[in-house]
Amino acid sequence: MRAYRRNFFAAFLVAVVITGCEDPAPPQTKKTTTPDKAVKAIKPIKQRKTDSPLPTKPHTTTTKPATRPAAQPQDVATRLDRIEQLLAKAAQSPLFAEPDPGKLVSHKLGPGPGAVATSAPAVAAAGTQAPAVAPAAAAPAPSDYKVMPVANGGTIAGVIAFEGTARPPKVIKVEKTPEVCGKEDRELFEVTVNDGKLQDVVLVLEGVKGGKPFDSHVLLGPPPGTRAAESAGEAGTFPGTIIKPQKCVFGAFTGVIAQGSAFRFDNLDPVKHSPHTYAVKGRVRKSLHNQDLEGNGKLDLAVKLKKGYKVIKLECDQHPHMQNWFRLVDNPYYAFSTADGTFKIDQVPPGTYKLIAWHPILGEQETEVTVAANGTVDVSFQFSSKRRRS
Repeated sequence: MRAYRRNFFAAFLVAVVITGCEDPAPPQTKKTTTPDKAVKAIKPIKQRKTDSPLPTKPHTTTTKPATRPAAQPQDVATRLDRIEQLLAKAAQSPLFAEPDPGKLVSHKLGPGPGAVATSAPAVAAAGTQAPAVAPAAAAPAPSDYKVMPVANGGTIAGVIAFEGTARPPKVIKVEKTPEVCGKEDRELFEVTVNDGKLQDVVLVLEGVKGGKPFDSHVLLGPPPGTRAAESAGEAGTFPGTIIKPQKCVFGAFTGVIAQGSAFRFDNLDPVKHSPHTYAVKGRVRKSLHNQDLEGNGKLDLAVKLKKGYKVIKLECDQHPHMQNWFRLVDNPYYAFSTADGTFKIDQVPPGTYKLIAWHPILGEQETEVTVAANGTVDVSFQFSSKRRRS
């Protein structure tokens, strides 16, 4: 392409020179008219019966253009020298520079919206398959939270009660990969109640600016799904949510996520899943990711929510019974209600905070708590099947 441009530019200059060597003389038009006085003397007359002819009209005559003078030899030589000077100057222009192979830019489309880029392995030889590569870690977003020693930390503990009749589970037929997911219909429990106590409520303490380090939040299969925490050292930012699907279950029904972190999938199933995430605010749902997760594969999906969004729903487009919900957090002071409805948040720096109890189906409640040094605060929430609080 560079050589083509250079040749075209040279040909254009030669054409300009050749054209310039033959300066065309503009055509000259010689117009002959009757003198003004003669024109004024002629008056219109009526036609009379006479043989004398009427005066003739003025006429114009055009002379042919003069022959173009031939270009002088010295002019041609001067213009050729000018061409060589221009070509030499153009050769130094970056427009005609040869591309640097080490700086070529690839325009290949990425793996999909929101997917974290992975470092690709070297091209495999013909007939062989390239080895799987683990996804690159998503860089966590800057956080105002600071890790620091907690002196005389307190504890917040309580229980989540439920009033009314819990909705029955959704029954969903397994239509794909029954060899892994099972042939029986799957039940999706969106509200899990045991003896009047509500499970899977997310407790979030807002307003904590410093304290204990973050853990990695982990969701685990198999059914009915569990959750755990893995130490992330002295992490000052949320390291991400790890999801390990097994037997066609993502893990526990609710979880947490942080802005600027990532969902890190580690598929323990030999079949493909298709994680599809949505940002949720009230009745509004906006798609964030829609990416395939290969059997026994890994995948990172970076999280970037717009202002005002604090909830993400996760679904599998391959298996509709795989559904989970996540609440946004900005500090490590969160907890989940267990099967008996209890929860506990420890190592809380003394102070006054807002405690939020959130359930994706039943809504959200909040209360103000004041934690004293080495003290324990007892807090209870009650959700109802009759109305949703938000």
